[in-house]
Amino acid sequence: MRHDHRAAVAALTGYVVVAAGGLVALVAAGTDPLPVVLLAAVAAFALVLWLSRLLGRLPRAVSRLTGDTAVVVDANASQRVDTEAADLRGLVEQVNRLADEREAARRDVEEQVESARRDLEAERNRFAALMAQLTVAVVVCNAEGRILLYNDAARSVLGTDTPVGLGRSVFAMVDRGLVTHALDRLLSGAESVYTATSLHGDKLVRVRVTPARDPVAGEAEAAAGFVLVLEDLTREAHAGDERERVLRELTESVRASLGSIRAAAESVLEFPELSADEREGFLEIVREESDRLGRRVDDLARGTEAPADDRLLAEITGEDLLRLVSEELVRAGGDCAAPDASDLWVRADPHALARVLTHLVARAREGGAPSRLHLALDPVGRHGQLDVRWPGRPPAPADVERWLGEPVAGAGTSTAREVVDRHGAELWSGSLDPGTAYLRVLIPLTAGEQRPAAPTTPQVPSRPEFYDFDLFTAGPQVTEVSERRLDELAFTVFDTETTGLDPAGGDRVISIGAVRVVNGRVLQQETFEQLVEPGRSVPSASTSIHGITADMLAGAPSIEEVLPAFARFAEDTVLVGHNVSFDLQFLAPAEAATGVELARPALDTLLLHAALHPDHQEHSLDAIAGRLGVSVVGRHTALGDALVTAEVFVALAVLLRRRGVRTLGEAVELAQRSYQARVDARLYGR
Repeated sequence: MRHDHRAAVAALTGYVVVAAGGLVALVAAGTDPLPVVLLAAVAAFALVLWLSRLLGRLPRAVSRLTGDTAVVVDANASQRVDTEAADLRGLVEQVNRLADEREAARRDVEEQVESARRDLEAERNRFAALMAQLTVAVVVCNAEGRILLYNDAARSVLGTDTPVGLGRSVFAMVDRGLVTHALDRLLSGAESVYTATSLHGDKLVRVRVTPARDPVAGEAEAAAGFVLVLEDLTREAHAGDERERVLRELTESVRASLGSIRAAAESVLEFPELSADEREGFLEIVREESDRLGRRVDDLARGTEAPADDRLLAEITGEDLLRLVSEELVRAGGDCAAPDASDLWVRADPHALARVLTHLVARAREGGAPSRLHLALDPVGRHGQLDVRWPGRPPAPADVERWLGEPVAGAGTSTAREVVDRHGAELWSGSLDPGTAYLRVLIPLTAGEQRPAAPTTPQVPSRPEFYDFDLFTAGPQVTEVSERRLDELAFTVFDTETTGLDPAGGDRVISIGAVRVVNGRVLQQETFEQLVEPGRSVPSASTSIHGITADMLAGAPSIEEVLPAFARFAEDTVLVGHNVSFDLQFLAPAEAATGVELARPALDTLLLHAALHPDHQEHSLDAIAGRLGVSVVGRHTALGDALVTAEVFVALAVLLRRRGVRTLGEAVELAQRSYQARVDARLYGR
């Protein structure tokens, strides 16, 4: 069909006129009617054949043009349509011209909003950086317990057995009953509730629950979720258990030694007629048991020394510590000389320590000393020796001990002794010489006595991926997953690399990569990647494709070990892959061996694209990515292919929505109707 429509109509008209004229002439000439009829039949057949060719190619060309135009409108504005049909070339030119104008208009709009978008992006980046640097573990959830926001501290507290991720249920990590109890208290009017829960049987976490409101709806609306602030108490709990053990051992040791001492003493007292040698023997028992008891106490003390509760301690330079202590002493009415500079670093609560020294100096001043004060900080082994010095006599040790038992103003209910103990420090008084007294505190230095490295600012992506407040509006979950809307579901897009293409012939998985897609976004910080020991050699032909060698797989876990971890990562999501039945066939033996069954149905980007664009014959990942404007990076690695497939799936989801495909069941049904789904019905038959 190489002529325009007008030429085709003229040719058809001429053909009919010539054929009809020829038949009339033959009949008028008295020709035998049989050849005339046969000739008419041949002419009619040729006419039908030509019309079929003319009309048959046009619908196919129109169908392809429609699909390609949908891609331009909904997925890839840079794509342009093409056709082999000459009659449609004018229409194609107009479609491409409209696409050019639309893309130019879109660029104009993007330029107009770019400034506002940069400001918003900067705010998001600052927020993400702040969340990443917070040492407090924070998790924000919607009303159903789905995670909307979390930081690295929360990931650390909650552990890695159950991955933390956007859209995941927090109740997989925190006991539902305890959180529900706290939420009930919140609904009854409480502002915040503390509770505690045990994680994975060996970690104790304190959880603070507070209501969270939709930032768009405002305070007037009911709470749209809740915020969890987490604190790992495992160390404190173990320390308490250790103290109980020490006390129990000490009690048993003391009871045994005191029993021996008492028996020996009673023997000496009740039997005065004992000989000198016998009396000496009993006294030796008393001495040995006393020594044993003393050594036992020392051993227990050394063996159970624990670092002080350092939650209020911070690394600070000696110069800053001296300056803060000096300011506090002056504020309390003292006359303090400029402190000696010090380049040491110590761990201290400087304000509390300054209050303790001010308290002790005030008590010493009540006895007539001190007058003018001088501060110094010097290294002594692994400690910093902080002195408050003055001319005169030092206070008596008994007085200092009494003052340490008194509460300190500005330190809550803590005594001076408790503040000193919290630092793991020692404090006493003495004289440098007959005319100079001091109060001295030994404070542990930081490791290496060097300034700690400045915190590294995390590399925040242009669009932070730790939070997604759009999930606040997610509706309640329905029981049947096939009835749920695609935009409500979370997806795990995965890919495998294998030793070959024949699982029945002994080929095995050597790598699994996956990434999560939540709320239409690929969460590139929530990925799964693991090499797998296949239990067989890796052919060089396969290595040339994916680059994985046998040496790289040495020591890697087996697929039976990896599959449960992958299943935990993919829990509560829908699996997605490209030609996914291939990957599932390789994983099927491990599913049977471990009893771990991956969720079905799974979505296949190949089948979805084939169903949306049946007029295209090429449905490879590279071809689809090119048509949808998806950059291909890291091809032929499991994680790289999973990331590309995830971006393709996000683009296809837009086309599905425009096609009227809203739910998972509708997407599965559409894929089933494609030719590839009919060939491989096993994908949806499980």
